[in-house]
Amino acid sequence: MERAPKNLVVDASVVAKWFVPERDSDRAVQLRNRHIEGTLTLIAPDLLIYEIANALAYHSDISVDDLKEDIEALFLIDVELVPPSSELLASVAEAARKNNISVYDSSYLTLAEVTATNMVTADKKLLDKIKDKDRVFMLDEMNVKWKL
Repeated sequence: MERAPKNLVVDASVVAKWFVPERDSDRAVQLRNRHIEGTLTLIAPDLLIYEIANALAYHSDISVDDLKEDIEALFLIDVELVPPSSELLASVAEAARKNNISVYDSSYLTLAEVTATNMVTADKKLLDKIKDKDRVFMLDEMNVKWKL
């Protein structure tokens, strides 16, 4: 087993599990808790907050009051959000084309490359499309790869 990273890029498929109980939500919550404790820094493009708000807004089990509370909680958790720059976005677009994925998905992958860290996702279809998987792993493989 490798040593656990100090920084980790999380995509929306992982963060959504903090608010909507699904398969592997416990693993996603474990990452969130480590971030809150300060033993792990979670990083994401600022696109994350819009993707999570969208996922929550259209989830039938989430009331309007819960939606507001969940969005407030997302900000309180204080994931390190990285704004776009022309250089970063050019790299994101290039990686999107190379991997035949959306610019949105590519923003997480490229951020992991730029910050020289790893990315965790719960999106198997995304992982299957990525050509260079060295920095990306599935949420359900987290405990196998690292001692978390």
